[in-house]
Amino acid sequence: MEVRAFCKDGKAERITLRNVPSFAGRLQAPLDVPGLGKITVDTAYGGDSFVMASAESLGFKMAPDEARKIAEMGRKIVAAANEQLPFSHPTLPDWRHYSFCFVTGPLETVDGLLSSRNSCVIKPGKLDRSPTGTGCSALMAVLHANGMMKAGDRFLGRSIIDSRFEGRIAEESSVNGKRAIVPEISGRAWISGHTTLLLDPADPWPQGYRISDTWPIDSGG
Repeated sequence: MEVRAFCKDGKAERITLRNVPSFAGRLQAPLDVPGLGKITVDTAYGGDSFVMASAESLGFKMAPDEARKIAEMGRKIVAAANEQLPFSHPTLPDWRHYSFCFVTGPLETVDGLLSSRNSCVIKPGKLDRSPTGTGCSALMAVLHANGMMKAGDRFLGRSIIDSRFEGRIAEESSVNGKRAIVPEISGRAWISGHTTLLLDPADPWPQGYRISDTWPIDSGG
């Protein structure tokens, strides 16, 4: 992958990543989610595998105070998709699962760009603070497959807290004969600290711990 840094006054103000070829999988596929019923989803790969559900169809406005419910529902959707909508990568035969649910807000125009506010649900039940570069890549692949984006078009991905990545379809491509795009993702990050993690061989809880009042119980796969 190619990475470019745009710097000013000795600091990197923007990083642009040229991602791996990304592609849509199933479009408008029915999915039966326990406790929710039948919904319609898209699936896609953007450097990782996603099942995508419309926030509006799930009853969400994509507001920060909905975060926990979005996280819990997203994990249920991932579990259902892994059971009912088998994923396969054209060149990675061992990749046969969905990693994340990407809950997508309505498409709109923001700062002159096609945009949506989205949330990537991460195991065991939390939301990415960023717009998620792989998720935006997968979503652009779906928009391309639906004829809503073409090579050269840009997309503004926004997270539930309104952090932003700008995406662009650098070129059209294919993966082992499957129609794909090559996305670029641009954004900024900040160093918040340096941490050293140690593992004592005598530690009886080497993989950490979780109790019900600190993490939601994961209902996903």
